[in-house]
Amino acid sequence: MTPGMFWFVLSLAACGSEEAVAPPAAIIQVPLGASADVVAATWQVRMAKADARAPFEGRGSWLAWYDQRRPEALAAFASESDGPGLSRAHAEYAAIYRQAALIAANAALQVYGDDRQPSDPAEVDYLLGVARFFTKQGDPSASLGKNGTSTAGDFAKRDATWAAWVKANPAAMPDEPSGLAAIQGKPGDLPGGSLVPTPLPLVGEPGAVDGGDPADLYALSRWHEAQARAADPASAEAVDLVLDPFRLPFEARHLATGAPVSDTWLFMSAYTSAADMQFVSKIAAGDLPGAEALAPTSAYAAIAHACSTTGKVDADCVIDQAAQLGQAIEAGMAAQNGGQPDGFHRPFADYARAGALRAVDLYARARGENDTSGVLRINSFDRSIGHAADPVFIVFLAAWDAGNRNTTRATELVHQQLSTVPGLVIARAPLDALHIRLSRNAAPGVPTH
Repeated sequence: MTPGMFWFVLSLAACGSEEAVAPPAAIIQVPLGASADVVAATWQVRMAKADARAPFEGRGSWLAWYDQRRPEALAAFASESDGPGLSRAHAEYAAIYRQAALIAANAALQVYGDDRQPSDPAEVDYLLGVARFFTKQGDPSASLGKNGTSTAGDFAKRDATWAAWVKANPAAMPDEPSGLAAIQGKPGDLPGGSLVPTPLPLVGEPGAVDGGDPADLYALSRWHEAQARAADPASAEAVDLVLDPFRLPFEARHLATGAPVSDTWLFMSAYTSAADMQFVSKIAAGDLPGAEALAPTSAYAAIAHACSTTGKVDADCVIDQAAQLGQAIEAGMAAQNGGQPDGFHRPFADYARAGALRAVDLYARARGENDTSGVLRINSFDRSIGHAADPVFIVFLAAWDAGNRNTTRATELVHQQLSTVPGLVIARAPLDALHIRLSRNAAPGVPTH
């Protein structure tokens, strides 16, 4: 049993779905960029009392979630007939596989683009075309549609199908053609484990290279998204809010409506409130004024505002304010417990410490402040430890690393998540190919990332 988990094991079984009541704002004493009312309304402070956590405690689903056993949590939500919980689990897998597709696309774009070798299989034209489509870098039609006589029949078929799709409607987000309908499973299933990269023969040399198709990962993402929407149609807005910061560059952006989001979507998440989710969603949609206007209700928007009053986002300020947010949340939780801290207070506050950095990272990047964004992203990773180690963010970071040719860390992150996200084996194929190519081409003593 992990430290602080005793409260899960000894708790009562779920007894309803009432929202927890916020404590009086006066109990919050720690100064912060956000108001005391906003801190008091965070799920962490509201759920500091046992009766407020009762809808979640004593259940295998949330115990598995807290212990980072996402596949078991997904299956448990299905067995408990918890529609909103199952919807959230599938939505997060949909976000993960969107970013897994971006890992494969970013790696393929480099290894078969700028770093292409004469021995590379002819079929990588298809992979390069899909990578260009997914990343909106270059003209995908320059690569797609070249493999009609390829010896790899499956890749030739995929090439022709994707070429027709790109030509017909490259700007929209229709149902992708790679195999969404072929993915079968029950609501609590975790598909992806049966996927394997396709061996592609080298040209003029013995041996083969594994071809990892980003489209397979996108199909898995779309399957999970469909399962999320079917599990609880009332959670449609929440599904979109989870996906928004992780959609692929070619996808249409969702516009947050401000619809209510239940605690099922907030509990043990990187967001302290629905307003935080909307803040990030509006950033993803390019609506920075709308995101900034949420400062009175979103702790993350308040930190972004407080740390950009000079015209640029101050990374040191954000790091300090994220830490203060965590302290304020812990103080609020202790106040709910008669002034006494409890073992789960710190790990619950850690979700906010990491989440604030993640959110303002995206805000800085949307403003074109990429260096500041990078500093916040790495600091968020450093704080994504223990129970706050979110697999969605970890795969997102690996996709960013792959695009920056930091294959060492990206490979490590992908390997760490394979048991949680089995389909990542597809993303690992082009990533490994890029890592090997960079290692071979690096001069002695020169880092490969």
